[in-house]
Amino acid sequence: MGEMLFGLVSQPLWVFVTVLARISPALMLTPPTRSAAVPMHIRALIAISIAALISPLAMADASVMPIDLFHMIIALAAEVFLGILLGSIILLAIICLQIAGQSIGHLAGFDMAMTVDPGSNEEMPVVANMLGWLSMAILLLIGGHRQLMECCLQSFERYPAGAIVIETNWLAELEEMVQHSFVIGIRAAAPLATALLLSNLITGLLARTLPQLNILAIGFNINVLSLLVLLSLSLGSVSWIYQEELSSWLDTCFRVVVADPRET
Repeated sequence: MGEMLFGLVSQPLWVFVTVLARISPALMLTPPTRSAAVPMHIRALIAISIAALISPLAMADASVMPIDLFHMIIALAAEVFLGILLGSIILLAIICLQIAGQSIGHLAGFDMAMTVDPGSNEEMPVVANMLGWLSMAILLLIGGHRQLMECCLQSFERYPAGAIVIETNWLAELEEMVQHSFVIGIRAAAPLATALLLSNLITGLLARTLPQLNILAIGFNINVLSLLVLLSLSLGSVSWIYQEELSSWLDTCFRVVVADPRET
């Protein structure tokens, strides 16, 4: 009787723990729950609540609870790895614009203008922080957080709870996304970087032609003015292009867990 009662209790608990292990990393790495402004106990409560809602759906195809601790740890580690992979893909989409902002801020002389990024709780240039907020806002506006949760939910069809098989294409997809994030960051920073380099060239010509001017003060003002004007002109186009590129990151999440991202 005791063994039967233990079996009835242990299997639902095992499914809940495996679902929580898969969902939690994705939630912690993506906005809005990634922000340090959200208390840890609130993030834990959200993860536990979502896991409790998904567990009954994953119960039918879930694997049987391992009888030894070693296989239990291996199964949970695979669940956590898949969650980290899905969350990291979306995190790269946020970081790519921050990389562009850091490059732009360095060329504009904004290295000393640092603010705290609420997502990572680290100091970043003002431009990088602003573009990071822009990327998070676009992600939320197009429903990227809902698509990520849908991807996690569909992952239980291909990988039942506690029965994940790590595939080699996961690392290939992650490597492609890392390379793609740098490409997008360079593309986003290229127009402003080119304009700021031209601004520095003009400043150098003024310093050579009119050495009596305080070229440090004038050059900094020219860089700031160029940055503000070009940023205001290009922000809309950067947002539009980034919105289109963001869909490729979301498709990558679906490619990891389903055969064809368009099946969703």
